[in-house]
Amino acid sequence: MGPSTFDGSSSHLGRSGPGLRDDTMVPMTSAPDPHELPVVPAAPADEAPTAAPADPAVPTGTLSDDPAGLLGAAMLRPVSPKLIPARYVGGIAGNIFWLLLIIAAIVGTVLTGWWWIAACGLLPLLIMLQSLLFTPRRVRAIGYLDGDEELTIASGIMFRSVHTIPYGRVQSVKIGEGPVERRYGLATLTVTTAAGGGTEALPGLPKAEAERLRTLLTDRGIELMAAL
Repeated sequence: MGPSTFDGSSSHLGRSGPGLRDDTMVPMTSAPDPHELPVVPAAPADEAPTAAPADPAVPTGTLSDDPAGLLGAAMLRPVSPKLIPARYVGGIAGNIFWLLLIIAAIVGTVLTGWWWIAACGLLPLLIMLQSLLFTPRRVRAIGYLDGDEELTIASGIMFRSVHTIPYGRVQSVKIGEGPVERRYGLATLTVTTAAGGGTEALPGLPKAEAERLRTLLTDRGIELMAAL
């Protein structure tokens, strides 16, 4: 049997057997490691992280005696804080009267043994306590704003009232002060409106501010009446 010839043009790729080498290029792939954590692509640097939405069940604010949380309190000017001690001083006589009633109720209960006499003393006690505790809050709830066309006055906490007085309806403006207000340099501005509109009082104003408002209301009222 003669020697065999090898054709260089023919390919032996894919053959296997003894004495033959397989030169086939097989792509190398590796199986994923089950213990390796997946790689998460990083967010772009210019992309800001989004904030988590707020929980609607969590309250965003609480109502307090701050004027910002009261009806019609936007942009209102507060009155002088000196009105707080002025009201305490002015209420001394009334508090002494209520205190005497409380003492009388206690003495009457001890002497007679009738419990209902002590119950009668609860009413003056509540009146005196609410006056002492709520006076600062009531003063901080008072506010006013002199706008371009009207004067707004707001007061009250539980029973809130906001009154707007157009300058054209102002009939008279009065400034008053008592001995306690004079001691603290305060005054009360009283505005009477035309056509049965009533009277509105703004206490706790410094004297200079009360004079400014009186001049403003008078001048603006005259201008508007002249323009009609």
